[in-house]
Amino acid sequence: MTWTCPACTLLNPNEAMVCEACEGPGPGASAFATTGAVVCKGCHQPIRRGAGMLQALGRSYHPECFRCGACQRVFEANTRFQVHEDEPYHAACFQELFHPRCDVCSELLPMNTSQHIVYREMPFWRLKYCGIHDQRARCCSCKRIEPTASHRRFESLSDGRKLCPGCAETVILDTSEVQPVVAHVWSFLASLGMHLPALPVLLVDFETLNAHTHDHHANLPRDAMAPAIYGVCLSEVRYIRHIAHRGATERMQLGDRRVNAILILHGLPYDMTAHILAHEATHAYFKLHPEFPSHLSPQVEEGVCQLLAYLYLEFMNVTNAPGNYRATLRGCYVYHLLHDPSPIYGDGLRAALAAYNRHNSLQAVLDHVRANTLETI
Repeated sequence: MTWTCPACTLLNPNEAMVCEACEGPGPGASAFATTGAVVCKGCHQPIRRGAGMLQALGRSYHPECFRCGACQRVFEANTRFQVHEDEPYHAACFQELFHPRCDVCSELLPMNTSQHIVYREMPFWRLKYCGIHDQRARCCSCKRIEPTASHRRFESLSDGRKLCPGCAETVILDTSEVQPVVAHVWSFLASLGMHLPALPVLLVDFETLNAHTHDHHANLPRDAMAPAIYGVCLSEVRYIRHIAHRGATERMQLGDRRVNAILILHGLPYDMTAHILAHEATHAYFKLHPEFPSHLSPQVEEGVCQLLAYLYLEFMNVTNAPGNYRATLRGCYVYHLLHDPSPIYGDGLRAALAAYNRHNSLQAVLDHVRANTLETI
């Protein structure tokens, strides 16, 4: 036999004194009210006169019905418990179920002497981790920390950098593999009115890239855990050693031009390689067009270069399906571009983006760069 709750229409067993959903009174509730019986919150049965009764959380229970919401064991007398969503839990059960865990080692996050949880958080990903993991290796693309579990370890590149499995899916390893990226970025820039001639775009190792950073522009990351550089636009260099195919290096003679080549660090995912290339290609565009001042302020030049990197990522987000890891990773790159605290790259991008949004035109921004007045718009 059953009865239907008049308040929420749930079908309840006949022996239930109150609705199991809303705790509204059942058909027999008035009879128990007249006899002074109290209904147990645990089993929804009356607590008879003279029987043991326990008061907790503003409700009444049979002593054997006051149980942990996790292990279902009865609470012993004088046992402390914790509450979650109006349910009691043993302290250990509560900690196991609801205490946050470190996303690096999977252990419970530590607590300080005031019983507050202490942790650090990875930007954008909002992953919490124990402070002792700060010096662990990070993915050179997404900046997440390598987990401690052996089955979750990252892949290692030849220069010691690490790539997480998601970022490794689209990794670009050598100069031959980067050519489709070059074609795509050149096409994107052309769609914005920035036409570039064919230029050597070479993937190189960290040592080669670092060797050219002192005498030429370098796209310097601000993360101390990252390599020193990601890309560089070269001019007046005659020879360069590049990774021709899968680790084999070759010596290439470069042509006599203002821009000799663009170097990009090998072993980065497609979209990271591409937005760094968009940045460096903008430097090349400035160098190859004499109407631009030869000595722009670093904040203006780097800011506009970062703007093109940002616009490329936004273009990719609009033209590709959302919801997959590549889309999330592009969101990560955009986040780090927009939240860069450095005055040259970060403030430079924010100023260039504000000008772009104000004029709704990249060409208007470039016109101000030509006139060397971007800082005043």
